[in-house]
Amino acid sequence: MEAQIDIPDAFIELVQPSRPWRHYCYHGGRSSTKSTTVGSVLGAFGTNAKKRILCCREVQNSIAESVHKLLADQIIKYKLPGWEIARETIRNRNGSEFIFKGLRGNAQSIKSLEGIDICWVEEAQTVSTESIDILIPTIRKQGSFFIWTFNRLAENDPVWERVAGHPDERTYVRQVNSDEVEALLSPEIIAEREKMRKDNPELFAHVWLGQPLTVTTGSIYGKQLAQAREEGRIGKVPYDGSAPVYAALDLGVGDSTAICFFQTVGQEIHFIDYYESAGEDLAHYISVLANKPWEYRQIFLPHDARARELQTGKTREEFFRDHGYANVTILRPSSHAFGQDDINMVARPKFSRCWFDQEKCARLLECLAAYHYEYDEKNKLLKDRPKHDWSSHAADAFIYSLIAETEQVEVTTNIKFKTFTPKAFSGEQTTGF
Repeated sequence: MEAQIDIPDAFIELVQPSRPWRHYCYHGGRSSTKSTTVGSVLGAFGTNAKKRILCCREVQNSIAESVHKLLADQIIKYKLPGWEIARETIRNRNGSEFIFKGLRGNAQSIKSLEGIDICWVEEAQTVSTESIDILIPTIRKQGSFFIWTFNRLAENDPVWERVAGHPDERTYVRQVNSDEVEALLSPEIIAEREKMRKDNPELFAHVWLGQPLTVTTGSIYGKQLAQAREEGRIGKVPYDGSAPVYAALDLGVGDSTAICFFQTVGQEIHFIDYYESAGEDLAHYISVLANKPWEYRQIFLPHDARARELQTGKTREEFFRDHGYANVTILRPSSHAFGQDDINMVARPKFSRCWFDQEKCARLLECLAAYHYEYDEKNKLLKDRPKHDWSSHAADAFIYSLIAETEQVEVTTNIKFKTFTPKAFSGEQTTGF
């Protein structure tokens, strides 16, 4: 039995390589068929020979967030033989299998993987430096290789800095945009693209040409981060033992929890450390706080930390206090998730006072660079609220830090004295005899 898969010319190197590439990097804008083409090619590879293929992304809390459905659709579309598609697995009778993993907070599971032939990293623009540095040496089988597919978000996306932006002799980089695969696109998609090309050329460059975000294309802190780098406020920012340490948390429910560790030194706000993980209970994050080499003046939690959890009947605020943190402060509700008041009135004005430790806050900086406004597909414009995605948790913890710093006001009470004569002793004093 034979099956034929037609792929765009832009991907010919993937199936007919001119040399044994270690990294294939495909980046570009919307509707460039990167994911569907790679999915069909990997299905064919696994059909022709036994292959162990790891499909990963930065965050994957469920199989629904993976490329499982995309792969299944391609296998069915091309009627590739031998595949058995189950709810969470895809295996072929010849021994081939697809493995689906999230990278964030999953280092030990990734490191334990053996015998991987191909690693496909989808939405690679969201993958952190830490994850890349763990993943690459893990895929060590002779002849193994990576496929990175992504739409750039920021100038310094880790995948761009670590892999695609400075390619060596074993790295293949190819930009693919919709105009190269136009024959595969519907008239509706083409019309949408051309309308944006005319109405908003700068946003068009990001959405359809895969150019990094700019201030005019939805980047929220791009300008502020660029200025911080120019002014040397991103570098080595050590813990100052003479200044108190604060921690601000964005507590995720079913997704990531982020913690910013910061100090106020004079008028400067020093972000000295950052932590993020997913799928852990509150006790894990309390242990993270406890294992840092400093004491905390205050721990700041978001306003919803006062909500009672059904499982325990306790609030998260009470949980922290029960574990020895009496210095917990609940912040006011933030409009951050719903609009841009706090961005414009708190975060941007204070950004010029922020200093970041480049190494310890690397993930925080990556997220702030990628943080952007949501795009309204219906009206073809940027909304005035941030996009809730992988970068949101760090951005929330960051703005909670700045709200907390704003509200750290030393309350001074001036006590005035006013003399008076008690009624019992008014008038002529008597002895009572």
